[in-house]
Amino acid sequence: MITDLTAVTATALAARLAAGDLTSEALVTACFAAIKAQGDDAIFIILTEETALAAARESDARRKAGQLLSHWDGIPVAWKDLVDIPGTPTTAASAVYEHATPPARGAVIYENCTKAGLICIGKTNLSEFAYSGLGLNPHFGNPVNPHSGDDPLAPGGSSAGSAVAVAASLVPLAIGTDTAGSVRVPASFCGITGFKSSQRHYDRTGIFPLSESLDSVGSFAHSVEDIVTFDAILRGQTPQEIPTGSTKKPDLVVPTNVVMDGLEPEVAACFSHALEKLENAGYAITRRAFPIFDDVVALFAKHGTLTVAEAATLHKDLLAGPDADKMDQRVRERIGTATQFSAQDYIQLQWARARLERAVAADLGQDILVFPTVAITAPSIAALEADNDYFIQTNLLALRNTMLGNYLGMPGVSIPAGHAKNGTPIGVLFSMANSDDLKLLNHCHTIERSLVD
Repeated sequence: MITDLTAVTATALAARLAAGDLTSEALVTACFAAIKAQGDDAIFIILTEETALAAARESDARRKAGQLLSHWDGIPVAWKDLVDIPGTPTTAASAVYEHATPPARGAVIYENCTKAGLICIGKTNLSEFAYSGLGLNPHFGNPVNPHSGDDPLAPGGSSAGSAVAVAASLVPLAIGTDTAGSVRVPASFCGITGFKSSQRHYDRTGIFPLSESLDSVGSFAHSVEDIVTFDAILRGQTPQEIPTGSTKKPDLVVPTNVVMDGLEPEVAACFSHALEKLENAGYAITRRAFPIFDDVVALFAKHGTLTVAEAATLHKDLLAGPDADKMDQRVRERIGTATQFSAQDYIQLQWARARLERAVAADLGQDILVFPTVAITAPSIAALEADNDYFIQTNLLALRNTMLGNYLGMPGVSIPAGHAKNGTPIGVLFSMANSDDLKLLNHCHTIERSLVD
């Protein structure tokens, strides 16, 4: 549901608040009106309307008194229900934790946003325990991709509700997490901007884990400019002006192996068109093999993944107890594949990861990897639910390109680049070596303008 207030960037909304032609209370009221009009009850698990409106009125009072907490004071945001927020249970979108005791303290990133005056609209749905790239949930329902026609399409996951909330213009900003693609995949499927940080970029205290080694915080917005400001607030920093025109264009590297295999024809065509735009904008593009990707694929084939090992360890007691039957059985089965995982496998993966992270930094330097975020467009929810083999194959393919960046510690930004003939969005992923998050965001702010038709 698009309204005059929510179908814009957070930056533009902040400007309207500053100009005095919009109040935070009116903005928050419009968000809840849009949520109700959307009619998709699977997007949010919890709505915090009463407290949000009270916070909006407090923000308006601070503005009137000239005591703003930040220039984004009064801007609404939705939170993936892995993030601790006082007064609300952290369910991880599982029936097991639906009635969990609410935490006394919020996650660090939530508290940083509260200190800046951002307003929590509610907590969004996800794949149970954040363990799927497609976004389906048998407990709280399947959020529907806003770009669906008569056949409802998957939103991507696991941060499904957060992506849909932004893509449907219900909120300007939302938080997700990303362990193998859980921000970048739904950003691509839903046609919005999604940022996956490197693992240590944000403080993850107070966030329900899936894989401690691979989890990262991410965000959704309508523009990279919004992501840059949001990033500073999440880190507890004062947002700075984004450099414009002062940064040398980075060279772009398009890997010819792994990530380009088996692309849907319309994804391939859209990606080629995006590269043409970037070349026309003055970016130097090199197409070459990136052997490190082959190394990662071989490691996963031989040793399995860190995600399944750590998820199985985290949920060991649950899997062995009476509540295991309450789980999404697809999630339960995926975690159960760790039974053959050995300590030697785990150590080999961690050793290789450290080595390959260094290899990425040596290979890329300040260059940016560019490839399709997802090899496919959003699949049909009905088809996924009807055929378990199809679900498994599609989930693996959806996560194939993005999961490489998690293992290699690379921050990534998925930027909308076009649509298939049926209107489903297609994204392009930009990634840099570990810990170059801020450089990547600044480059993507410029890159984004080159991709706009």
